[in-house]
Amino acid sequence: MTAEQVGAELRRLRKAAGQTQADVARIVGVSRANLTQWETGRYLPSVENARLLDDHFRAANALVELAEAARSPGQASAGVLTTGGSLLDVFRRAGAVLAQELIRDENGRAVGWRHNLQKRGKQTTLATAYGISAMVVLGEPYIDLHAVVQDLYAKRTEYGWQGRSEGRRPEVTAAVVDALSQTSTILSAEEGLESLQSSLDDYSRTRPFLLSAALRTSVRLGPDAPLTRGLTDDLLAARLDFDGVPLWGEKKEPRLVAPEPSTAHTARAVVALRALLRAGDDRADVRDAVEVGTKWLLDRNHPDDGIMEDLALPQPGGRDAVRVNIKHFTSAWVVQALAEAPQVPAVRLSRALSSLWERYEAGVGLWAWGSGDLPIWMTLDAVTALRSAALVFAAPPFLPPAAAE
Repeated sequence: MTAEQVGAELRRLRKAAGQTQADVARIVGVSRANLTQWETGRYLPSVENARLLDDHFRAANALVELAEAARSPGQASAGVLTTGGSLLDVFRRAGAVLAQELIRDENGRAVGWRHNLQKRGKQTTLATAYGISAMVVLGEPYIDLHAVVQDLYAKRTEYGWQGRSEGRRPEVTAAVVDALSQTSTILSAEEGLESLQSSLDDYSRTRPFLLSAALRTSVRLGPDAPLTRGLTDDLLAARLDFDGVPLWGEKKEPRLVAPEPSTAHTARAVVALRALLRAGDDRADVRDAVEVGTKWLLDRNHPDDGIMEDLALPQPGGRDAVRVNIKHFTSAWVVQALAEAPQVPAVRLSRALSSLWERYEAGVGLWAWGSGDLPIWMTLDAVTALRSAALVFAAPPFLPPAAAE
């Protein structure tokens, strides 16, 4: 059984039901791009998604069995695709590929990475920061990063580091400061915190994504710093009330009418706040927020652990809701968020891991977007998540005797 055969059966069932891809995607709760990739055999649906599709078409578990049969032996029970080797092999290959993708000038001097590794083009500040951090996670000295680090540091402005557009870009500054702090002493902790502070504005405080990114870096530089405390307060204040449960949505602005909670943003916030707890901060409100967010992620049944969430933002006055697509590597952040939870059902973790591996291009050695693009941040998110899970969920035989008892 192959992924192409599973896709052909899925396509047959859909046409027999007289439905379009958009119809099925909306009913099941996935993106149309995901459904297209499953029907063409590019990827297999995860265990959870296969069950949802099977239930929708009333296939009496046939579709689930076909999808599982198409998975490599030994991987079906865990609900993940084979990587063709150990996790160490995957990391080594990813590191080697990223090293090959490093852009060099006419003199052979390394200058950085581009955003989409599949396309040609110049390096960008953000992509280079992601590339450096990915190499750190992968743990191999594939290249000398000295020149890249120097060039990146030299791009600092009064607002920290900027992307293609000028102005304050907290996510860019956070990524650069994080990369520089892990690979060099060129940037002091004080400089890093100052740059982070300069990159923030009132708009940033309405966006959980920006606050989470800045907080993770601030915790690394100074867990007791005033900026860290301020970002923590802002992130907690950015929650919305969802039927009595405080969670993170896409944004928090005045006059929002009953928006939906976001898996991606809630997972990112949990990861950032858990880093603060791990650094020694024991604030009760932080611990409570982490517990509430983690429980919601554990109980989440909607199959949105892929790369896109389709959220509804209801509008005042009875107007039609606005649909918002959240494009993050959600499954990678869910894995990270669950990695340090006290108790994680194996089926829940397997579902997120399965979704993460669906985006792995074994022939390339990196993680890919649905269109086939290779955003460098996807590989960084994936290897960071896998490393977190591997460190936390070690099998007892690999632990010291005292820890295994």
